[in-house]
Amino acid sequence: MSESRNAAFLAYDFLLYLGGFLLLPWIAWRCLRDPAFRHGLPGRLGFAAPAAPARPLLLHGVSVGEVKALRPLVRLLRERHPDLPLAISSTTPGGLATARAAYPDIAVVAFPVDLPGATRRFLERVRPRAVVLAELEIWPNFLRGCHARGIPVAIVNGRITENSVRGYRRVQRWLPRFDRIALYGVQSERYAEGFRALDVPRDRVVVTGNLKYDNLPTAAEDAAFRASPWPAWAGGTPLIVLASTHEPEEERLAAAWARSPWRERAAIAVVPRHPRRADALQPVLERALGAAVLRRSALAEGATLAPGSVLLVDTFGELESVYRAARAAFVGGSLIEHGGQNVLEPAALGIPVVVGPHTANFAEESALLEQAGSLRRAPDASAVIRCWEEWLADESAARAEGLAGAAVLATRRGAAESTLAALTRAGILSQPEAASKS
Repeated sequence: MSESRNAAFLAYDFLLYLGGFLLLPWIAWRCLRDPAFRHGLPGRLGFAAPAAPARPLLLHGVSVGEVKALRPLVRLLRERHPDLPLAISSTTPGGLATARAAYPDIAVVAFPVDLPGATRRFLERVRPRAVVLAELEIWPNFLRGCHARGIPVAIVNGRITENSVRGYRRVQRWLPRFDRIALYGVQSERYAEGFRALDVPRDRVVVTGNLKYDNLPTAAEDAAFRASPWPAWAGGTPLIVLASTHEPEEERLAAAWARSPWRERAAIAVVPRHPRRADALQPVLERALGAAVLRRSALAEGATLAPGSVLLVDTFGELESVYRAARAAFVGGSLIEHGGQNVLEPAALGIPVVVGPHTANFAEESALLEQAGSLRRAPDASAVIRCWEEWLADESAARAEGLAGAAVLATRRGAAESTLAALTRAGILSQPEAASKS
């Protein structure tokens, strides 16, 4: 078995190097076009700056969502273990930027590509005492390097899809060695069963809950919102938010909204999933609506959104404020076969939510809110607009639906405590300085 696994690693490394060679023209083009990619490339190749003078506990989130999900765990670690040095890693430029903004006093490093040399350089420079991976970010060479150096690895907020289980079962005899992971802290029993179907020791799988619930805002935590221009902008005009939308959802919804009798009695705010699309999206919206579209970046602080206004939010990091100002929300990526975006944040703020038919990315969360009566499903854009019209016509009913969602989400908090307890029991937090294994 050892010889076959070594052969599997050789084949895996060969494919990685071949893929990297074939991608060289694209990498060069990307470096020329994207400064963030260019500046992040040395880190991705393992040339990370040392994370801390002492060996840190390394927490890794692949992108923005996973980095944000780690916040309640980081907060608890700092409260309960103030002397434990921490470091944060991420793979994407957005994840790294989010980590630096969220944790300005913690070392932030780029996670390496899974080439043997890159992972070796990364581990030698960062020298983590243990590694905590958010959700499911298992790379064979990284895991092998940690094992060789005696660095324990844990998964927190873990989840695994049925497709991933089937795929891993085909290759787990060779890669990535699930038995080398000390703890699988998972979001639900369904995900626990998925991991147990693999070569994972059953006693290492613990249901700890979803950290995202601990990370959600509450309606009462509104000091930053009250200090922002959004209360004045919303004024007394009912506002509907189209959140985290993808092409062509905005055009479909705008065309349906243009035919609504509420079109001139309420305002809408369009917050695309990628704000960089704003320049191309504005003329699309204006054609669909037959009216001018306001831009958030050009909106004066003392302005008020008049009935009939359409605001295109072309800035980053303001979605929570838009939610707080809104009567109701549509959460995008769901009218198309993308799988949906995060429905938890508006629900936590007491906002009723409508989504399209495609919510596979947040299936459990959507089902939970639907059962509570705070989330509706619509087959198409016209049905979404009908939900808006009902909420606009009956503010008290909209408020009741939203509060039902906030109440059920409040009962799901506590994953950070459970995760910290599981990490403690697994010995992850009491690791001395790692010693190399032969």
